Amino acid sequence: MLQDRPLTRGRSWVVRGEIFDEHGAIVAVDGELDLATAPQLGAVIAEMIGFGHRHLVIDLTAAAFLDSTAMGMLLYAIAPLRDDPGAAVVLAGVHGVVERSLTVSGIGSMFTTFDTREAAVIGLAGQGESPRDAWRSLRPRPSPSL
Repeated sequence: MLQDRPLTRGRSWVVRGEIFDEHGAIVAVDGELDLATAPQLGAVIAEMIGFGHRHLVIDLTAAAFLDSTAMGMLLYAIAPLRDDPGAAVVLAGVHGVVERSLTVSGIGSMFTTFDTREAAVIGLAGQGESPRDAWRSLRPRPSPSL
């Protein structure tokens, strides 16, 4: 179950999933997402997608740090939703150094962002503009030939 997660590389889990409706889930981060904890993000997103959730709110309200590994993991983990026209992924609570990382990398502009998770859930319910979906255009690079 989501609450009974073992330690990962000596660190407790900083990512958890919360279901908000039949098709939607919140993936909440509480702490630093870096090389050691980024796999947690991928695992929770994969779990939510595996449960059939196609509307994801990535809640970064309590995130203290987000490195390039974590941003790459986010894009990799949501890839199974890329070709699903009914899928949507939005960000919530982006602030401080996390906001700066997403802005400088350009990844933040690929997603619609909301101030709070509550606003994001309402936004996914179709009340307002359609979420940005530039994240759908990312395709894996071919492996380099040696």
